[in-house]
Amino acid sequence: MPIMAAQGRSDARGTARLLASMALASIDNPSAGESQEVALNNMYRLLQSFRKDAFFGQEISSGEQAQTDPNRLTLRPPIERNVREVREALDQATQTAFGGQPRDQAIETVENVLRAIAYPTVAELPAPEVKARVVSFFQALVERL
Repeated sequence: MPIMAAQGRSDARGTARLLASMALASIDNPSAGESQEVALNNMYRLLQSFRKDAFFGQEISSGEQAQTDPNRLTLRPPIERNVREVREALDQATQTAFGGQPRDQAIETVENVLRAIAYPTVAELPAPEVKARVVSFFQALVERL
């Protein structure tokens, strides 16, 4: 479960943007990757949720109750919408960086790069063209959040 789910009032977009920015900085400077292990692991968990959870970012409408729910009066956007916007940004970033490649395969490529940067003694650094695609993915993600 991504860390953003821990605080109900937090804006999932801001958290995802911060994690994506930290991942991008670590990819640009792999020597800093080990010190950013927690952020890279949280970004990895977010990508895992996006890839494996069919309900990630899906809004659940409860029909009549949704119309009378006092939370509709708040000026803050609903949590579900924030997570939906993260899902949409992840979808768009995947399309931008990986084109017609299947989503699962594209996200797995991103996860592998994160793993290689967080744990350089365990995994090999990616080829330059793979790294370029992952950088493009995170740049597109940060732009959309």
